[in-house]
Amino acid sequence: MSTEPTHYVVSLGSELIYFVMTFFVVTLAVRFIGPLIGRPRTPWRGAALFGFVIAAIGWLIGA
Repeated sequence: MSTEPTHYVVSLGSELIYFVMTFFVVTLAVRFIGPLIGRPRTPWRGAALFGFVIAAIGWLIGA
């Protein structure tokens, strides 16, 4: 039986869920909201990179 506390596992899981959710929301927003405000559509690569950067910053602040 392991003697390590299990709250680390739960914390890592919730942080991962927040990271993935933030990544998807920001990526889709950058990709599809731009044309609604008169900007050209951002390529998937740029939208995904920006989403990853924002999610990583959120993860670092939360960690």
